Amino acid sequence: MRGEVISNNSNDLGHSQFLTTVALFEGGLLVAAFLGGWLLDCPATAALSWSLEDFGLGLLATVPMLVVLAICGLSRSEAMKKVRAFQRDTVGHLLDECRWYDIVLLALLAGVCEEVLFRGFLFLWLARFNSVIAVLISNLAFGAAHAATPLYGILAAFLGLYLTALIAADPTPNLLIPITAHTVYDIAAFALVLRDYRQQV
Repeated sequence: MRGEVISNNSNDLGHSQFLTTVALFEGGLLVAAFLGGWLLDCPATAALSWSLEDFGLGLLATVPMLVVLAICGLSRSEAMKKVRAFQRDTVGHLLDECRWYDIVLLALLAGVCEEVLFRGFLFLWLARFNSVIAVLISNLAFGAAHAATPLYGILAAFLGLYLTALIAADPTPNLLIPITAHTVYDIAAFALVLRDYRQQV
């Protein structure tokens, strides 16, 4: 699970090792997506194509996600404070060593690799059999992959539901929409963690 991999090793990692670890993990997800797609005859990128209109829709779809992120950032609840403190203490110092394009690359890796696996392969393959089960399993798996803390895993699962809706509600689904939304959201989320870290040092 991405959150656990990073959190368990972040105190021992330097800047380049952190980037390499994330790249290897996300790359592993991409390999799993392509391998699963090949074995089960459900190509992981079959629903991915470039479209300026869909890219714009992906940017627009980020707005509700950023509103939720802002609410979480302003929340005074103890549970949310613990999530933010955990993120700050585990990856804040590593993000602080990153250049701006490193952060963009990290977000892009997550956006592409995770969406190709969880939406492009897992959801669309399971949807062939039962759409409700497809939604449940793909988003439980997405939440589990982000379960650095139980609450964060739950929040990620709900975020996954939204990203899945961007595919499921489209009669001509394009994976570019959730990839764009996921990537932009992660850039903003990394920026929030970085801000929290820098306020503490």
